[in-house]
Amino acid sequence: MRKAQLIGQVFVLVIAAIVFILILAYGYSAISHFLQSSEQVAFLDFKTSLISAIEQIKPDFGSVRKLSLHVPKRYNKLCVVSSYPSEIVLASDFKDEYPVLFEVWQTGSENVFLLPKQQSGLFVSDVFVDKGYFCIDISRVVDLRIKGLGDRTGVSVW
Repeated sequence: MRKAQLIGQVFVLVIAAIVFILILAYGYSAISHFLQSSEQVAFLDFKTSLISAIEQIKPDFGSVRKLSLHVPKRYNKLCVVSSYPSEIVLASDFKDEYPVLFEVWQTGSENVFLLPKQQSGLFVSDVFVDKGYFCIDISRVVDLRIKGLGDRTGVSVW
């Protein structure tokens, strides 16, 4: 009779350990999913803020604004390239310094890049950069100077 009680206690402990491990595994996966979705939301907020600010100031010739953007925390560098293929970009050192980004830019699918590149960048139409491109180190917030040029928007570092 005592042996049966001992086996019953071991069985209960094993079941309790299995339930505890399942709860921990589910909690870990849920938390990691929440963190991943919050980064996606931060990226989408960055994207919509940038695109709407550029579209808003574009027709306002000569207007200048300071644009403060919150960047998702896993990125440490922002590169902006003119959306128009031009001799300025081709003559700059962008091709040598960032060959992968240069090839993506040439396809016309992206011109704003967050590094380290882990997801697709974004294309913002009608962007003009004086020297063809710029790349800046960032922390959580980046300040950009945007200027309305009538048919496009000039973007530079604030």
